[in-house]
Amino acid sequence: MQFINIRELSRSPSKYVKLANEEDDIIITRNGHPYALLSKINDDDLEDFILTKHFDLATEFSIAKQEFLVKKTKNVHDLLDDVEKETANGI
Repeated sequence: MQFINIRELSRSPSKYVKLANEEDDIIITRNGHPYALLSKINDDDLEDFILTKHFDLATEFSIAKQEFLVKKTKNVHDLLDDVEKETANGI
């Protein structure tokens, strides 16, 4: 594990992204304190990461589904159609 300050990250971001992907996690510090973590992730780990960070995700999906079923929301296709119509009409 390597520690770098945020200024160093801003000078060479791709260097540190590559380093984190190929070697180990990088702790980014700000004013001498831990600020962020740069870590490798792949397709298989992404779902696990999201689920561990967002405990209420299943609840949010359930609420969204219920809102859609009672017509409180639109599906993405209908929303895009509305945007295209508004754009064509100059709105």
